[in-house]
Amino acid sequence: MDKHELKREQAARAAWLSYVGGRTQDEIAAQLGVSRPGVQRLLALAREEGLVKIRIDHPISGCMAMGDAIRARFDLAFCDVVPSGPDAIGGNAAFLAPSGAERLAGLLERQEPLTLCLGTGRSVRAAVEALGVMARPQHRIVSLVGNVARDGSSNRYDGVMMLADKVGASRFLLPAPVVAASVEEKSVLLAQPLVQAVFSVARQAQAGVIGIGRIDPQATLFQDHFISRGELEELLEAGAVGELLGWPMNLAGELIDCPLTRRITSLPLAELGAQPLIGLAGGRDKGPAILSALRGGWLKGLVTDEAAARYLLEA
Repeated sequence: MDKHELKREQAARAAWLSYVGGRTQDEIAAQLGVSRPGVQRLLALAREEGLVKIRIDHPISGCMAMGDAIRARFDLAFCDVVPSGPDAIGGNAAFLAPSGAERLAGLLERQEPLTLCLGTGRSVRAAVEALGVMARPQHRIVSLVGNVARDGSSNRYDGVMMLADKVGASRFLLPAPVVAASVEEKSVLLAQPLVQAVFSVARQAQAGVIGIGRIDPQATLFQDHFISRGELEELLEAGAVGELLGWPMNLAGELIDCPLTRRITSLPLAELGAQPLIGLAGGRDKGPAILSALRGGWLKGLVTDEAAARYLLEA
């Protein structure tokens, strides 16, 4: 057993003693032969590794009612609405993570080989982090979005590698920036055999889990340097309120055609129509973007929070 597995086993013991055995941290420290701060680190590791799962046996009827209303209004297969945290404006990725992880687990638990597409974003990454470890080497995880910014830095919210590691699956990364520097560069990039190979796998996917991005001065695409301020202003002038996989949409859910969109390297949304896409996003500030994705009919499932749900039902 390697060092990491030994640490995970010790974390599992600490979690069992705490959550099941009802032991105090001092008692656990004495039993495991570690310090009290060491116990705290072990409990934190147990949560990070998905070894601890918390279930609250209450339907939270208000959230369920909103979820049912959104599902019916936008013809979704499901809509999970979770309670908002105190900072509902921030998006609450941590609050969405358990529900998102449960939806991921439902897809990945199948024994038949599965190809799963994965987008990027804080909520998607948080859901992957909350997912437990399972052995599913027969599956394939493929990225739908380029994982490189213009300055060469990687996308910190990409979860393909982590998810593939957790389930032991094959992984396929899109070796491209989200937005090419020119139309000519995009043509050269997309003609590369490696890019075409990843696109081929993505088109075979049975499902996809993606984030929903806002288009405003706080847009992740802009904040993380995937697009410039001038390009952000171009999108705002064109009426963009949200984006899926980098593709900007107006409030009606229609894709926007402008000079920037002709340089996006992600697989076109229309080519993913045969597979159900599950969107993960929350916070009232994400409301317009989520509404756009739903009005456009791009999603078949949604995991969101009550702040965003209220916006959707009021719109």
